[in-house]
Amino acid sequence: MGAQPARLSPPFSQKTTSTPSGEPVRVIHPAAIPVVDDLVRPVDDLKTYLQADLVPHKLDFIYRHLHLAGRPRFARPLHRQKLLGRTITITEDVSEHLVWHHSRIFIKPLPAYLLDHGFWTDNLCEDLNLHQAACGFLLSYAWLVSRESDFRLARDEMHLLPNALEWETWAAFMTSFTGHIDTKTLHQVARRYEYGELRLSRLNKIYRYMPIAFSTKNFVAGFLSPSTWYQELFRQSFGWLLAVFAFFSVSLSGLQVGLATNHLGQDGDFHEASYGFTVFSLVTLAASVVAMMFTWVLLTMYHFTTSELYHHRVQSWRRKRRREMEGGGEM
Repeated sequence: MGAQPARLSPPFSQKTTSTPSGEPVRVIHPAAIPVVDDLVRPVDDLKTYLQADLVPHKLDFIYRHLHLAGRPRFARPLHRQKLLGRTITITEDVSEHLVWHHSRIFIKPLPAYLLDHGFWTDNLCEDLNLHQAACGFLLSYAWLVSRESDFRLARDEMHLLPNALEWETWAAFMTSFTGHIDTKTLHQVARRYEYGELRLSRLNKIYRYMPIAFSTKNFVAGFLSPSTWYQELFRQSFGWLLAVFAFFSVSLSGLQVGLATNHLGQDGDFHEASYGFTVFSLVTLAASVVAMMFTWVLLTMYHFTTSELYHHRVQSWRRKRRREMEGGGEM
C-alpha cells in the first residue's frame, strides 16, 4: 500500500490562542451570508460558508496573470498604508482583500475562528484547499500587523481584529504561526498570497481582455466595478479622445492662421491639405460621438437584458423550490 498523506495540522501552537484571562477567543459566525444566488447558513453548511469566506476564487481563476496586477512581495503594514495616505475600506470578499485603487485599499477583517486551534483541527485541517487559503489569509495579517502600532490601528481604529485580543497574545500567536510557515517558499499557503497588494485597474483589465477570463459579463463588469462604473469605463476607453481633439483644435487653428497669410493663402497645395485635414477632423469627431453613443446604448441594452434573464431565472428557481417543498409536505 502507498504511504498515506500526512495529516494537516493547525499552523500554530494551541497555547498561543487564549486571551490574557485564559479563555479562548470567542467565535460567533454570522447567521447567514449571501453566496451567489442563495443565503448560506453556517449552522447548516459550514464548509460552503468557509469556502466563501476564505478561498479567493476570483483570483485563483486568473492566477497565472496576477504578476500583471502586483509584485511577488509582502503587503505593506497598516502604519505604512496610513503613511501613504490610503483609506482602509472594509470588504468581506476575500478576493478583494489587499486590492487597492487610487487612495483606497480593501482589507477583510480577521475572522475570530482562525485564532481557534480546535476549530482548525475540526474544520480546516480536513481540506487542503481550505487549509492553504486560511494559512495564506493569516500570512497577510502577519504582513499587515507586524508592530504594536499596527495592532492598535487594526483593533481599535479599524476593527480588523477581535476586541478581546491583546498585543501580547497576538505577538505570541504570530511568533508561533511564522515558525510553522515557510515564508521563503510559501508552499503552505494559497497561491494568491505569493503576491501582496494587487492593483484594481489591472485586475479589471485582466478580467476584461485576457482570454482566460473573457466573457460578455467580465468584459462589462471587470473584476470589481465601482458604483460609477459607466463614468470609469468611458474615462478609460475614450479619455484619450480629449488629447486627439485638442490636437485637432490647435492644428485647425494653425491652418486657419496660415490661410489668412498672403503666402500660404495663395498656395494651392496648402489649400488642398487644409481641406483634407478639416474633413478628416470632422469625420473623426462624428465617428467618435457615434461610437460613444453606440457603446452607451449597447451597455444599457445589455444590462436590461441580463436583468430580465436573471429575474426569470430566480423566479423559476423559486417556483421549482416551492413545488419541491409542497411535494415533500404531501408525502
